[in-house]
Amino acid sequence: MRSIIIVFSFMVVCGLAATAQNWPTYGGDNGRSGLSEITGPQDANQAVWTVTNSAPTTLGMAVYTFGDRFVTARTIFSPYTGIVECRSLTDGSLIWTSPFVTAGSILYPIGFTQDAVYVHDYDTDSLYALHPDDGSIKWRCPMLSMTFGAYPGCVFACNGDPIVNGYVYNSIFTMRIDKNNGDVLWTNNTIIAIMPCRDLAASKNKVYHLTGGISTPVRLTAIDINTGSSLYSSDPVPGDPDQENPIAIGPDGNLYFWRDNGSLFSYTDYGSGFTQNWDYPPQTNANIKGNIAFSADGDLYVQDQDVLKHINHLNGQLIHASAPVSMANASISVGADSTVYVNTGNGQFIAFSWDLQTIQWQLGAAGSLYCGPALSKEGTMVVTQAGSTIRAFRPDLVLKPVADFSVSATRIMSGQGVHFTDQSSYQPTGWQWTFPGATVSGSNLQNPANITYANPGVYDVTLHASNAQGADSVTKHCLIEVVQATAIPEGRVSDDISVIPNPATDEIRIVHNKREDPLAYRVYDLTGKLKAEGNTSAGKPVVDVSAFPAGMYILRVGERNASLVKFIKY
Repeated sequence: MRSIIIVFSFMVVCGLAATAQNWPTYGGDNGRSGLSEITGPQDANQAVWTVTNSAPTTLGMAVYTFGDRFVTARTIFSPYTGIVECRSLTDGSLIWTSPFVTAGSILYPIGFTQDAVYVHDYDTDSLYALHPDDGSIKWRCPMLSMTFGAYPGCVFACNGDPIVNGYVYNSIFTMRIDKNNGDVLWTNNTIIAIMPCRDLAASKNKVYHLTGGISTPVRLTAIDINTGSSLYSSDPVPGDPDQENPIAIGPDGNLYFWRDNGSLFSYTDYGSGFTQNWDYPPQTNANIKGNIAFSADGDLYVQDQDVLKHINHLNGQLIHASAPVSMANASISVGADSTVYVNTGNGQFIAFSWDLQTIQWQLGAAGSLYCGPALSKEGTMVVTQAGSTIRAFRPDLVLKPVADFSVSATRIMSGQGVHFTDQSSYQPTGWQWTFPGATVSGSNLQNPANITYANPGVYDVTLHASNAQGADSVTKHCLIEVVQATAIPEGRVSDDISVIPNPATDEIRIVHNKREDPLAYRVYDLTGKLKAEGNTSAGKPVVDVSAFPAGMYILRVGERNASLVKFIKY
């Protein structure tokens, strides 16, 4: 079994702004910046809820959140197996537990978005997407991925496609996956320094890796996020041949990373290459493994042995340093009020003042090695630890909103309606939605319903939420993909699937004769209108057709090379 390694980070799916309140990947966002718009707990005197009957875990594992839910791994080492739990951020109640894919599955969540909970099986190196509502399998990627879920997480393209490590034994080191069906959209075979790899970050247009290895110099490399092509690399960056430390993208758009047994570096991507801005040497030659987090003005917080340091992002000069604190592989995040939250990696959470001179509170959490301080809806921070206990802490404050929302579907046919749900923190009382490209341009309802799009395309959505304390806006880019409605959906007539009974009256059962992988299915009438959709993860799913008008319908199973079968509804 491979050895356990480590990671941290943060940034938004499509830009360089701080994460609003969701924690889709380790450290929060694509840039792994650790910077949040959420104000976290003021103290750790009393948990807002405590779960004592969670599935046991040997170590506290990473927390990923979307809206009012979070997921985390529950992993034991003897025998080495793991499951994923999804729970409510509000009260900790269990919503679902992941299925055992195999008897020896070691499942780690590596990302959580509107579309799916992304899960890696460390036993088989398989990558899965689970439905956020019930944990059922949405798809399994046909290619393997060498990812260690306790730390690295994945990053996302603007439309939400996950980007992950590839399978080194097939000379695939990075790949982008179609969020809808698990197909591999591109692969990149530029060698990265160690597998599973933590040095993966993304901006709107590029993916960043530290490439190279034992016999090849380590360089900072930019990859086109849309095509997977390697664009350019820096000069060799001094340090060990391997590279286990993460990259982070600051609010200024610059890239920052510790080199293994080397210095802390700052680089600028100027569009066709990289310029080194500065380097900061550690206090000893020991390998630094902690992540990098940022203040709102762009300055850095880093672990340097047993000292937390505040570094000027412009010149790499030391601004502040904490008193020594026992730290192993610290994970760091920064709240909207500039509080610096640290999981020391030695079983303790510490909240520092912005200048690191004051410890505001401390919390013991035995075995909490991998749980980064995720700042989520309403300021909730979930703390996992060894054993069966999970706790949550949140501030007792009246604050302006932090805007957030979800949508009923992100991929629809032209003319199909979608519903939006406000998920903003801190109780907004006013809402203003903007829907570019929709048949209505906006709404002032809290939860607008049946918003339709007439023309194919990819569209942003913006929510402006307000209350007596102030206002906040969030734009989710590339959120809605609208495809052309056609009279006959694309696909091929196939004997691989069948419908029982056919003709049908109340329900049909989909029988998938060959492949066992879960696939998306859709039912259309002969005008091309979508009547039902789901996935085949249940084996032989049942579709309620009792409300369908009598007539002919088309069942489409799969995405690419989809199979079609017609059936009749009496």
